[in-house]
Amino acid sequence: MSFITQVTISIVIYFIIRFFYKREKSLYIAGFIAAFSYVFIYLSTYEIITFMPTIHFMVTGLSLLFIFIAYNEILILERKVRKVKKGELINIEPFSVEKNYKIVFKLLGIGLIFLSLALVSGFSMQSVFTANLIFKTIFTFIAWIIFVITFVGVQFANFPIKYAMRSLFVSMWAVLGAYYMNSYLVGL
Repeated sequence: MSFITQVTISIVIYFIIRFFYKREKSLYIAGFIAAFSYVFIYLSTYEIITFMPTIHFMVTGLSLLFIFIAYNEILILERKVRKVKKGELINIEPFSVEKNYKIVFKLLGIGLIFLSLALVSGFSMQSVFTANLIFKTIFTFIAWIIFVITFVGVQFANFPIKYAMRSLFVSMWAVLGAYYMNSYLVGL
């Protein structure tokens, strides 16, 4: 089972829990179970050869998972805010924009921590810099910079939701691009 398949299964688990478990803490429960499922799937699929590669792949997968969860929650928040602005209050359950914004901020923080750990663990694993490692590092660093800008913008500059959503989308694709670029170059 590939790395992307493992992350995708964890994301599907997150969506299933969020869809069927409609409580106030469902986001936290779904995120925790999705993260736990990714770690469980990873450890049951691969042998632990050495410590650093295992940590690297686990934090990279968790960073992708939390980037996707944060992107999804920002998308949901943007839809709700648009409905409120249009005056469509009939089908919307009561929610607090500030509370949801704080939740998204926490998700961004968790994702940023995992992405930072992925960068650090990736650098600590390699002693020889090859072309695939350079491309992977560039794409991951681009994703990290976008993520930091989004994180700081949401926390300190009241970054508009639509810009946060767009930047997380680009960040998510940069991390996926790093993975696919690495897979492509290794296959050559």
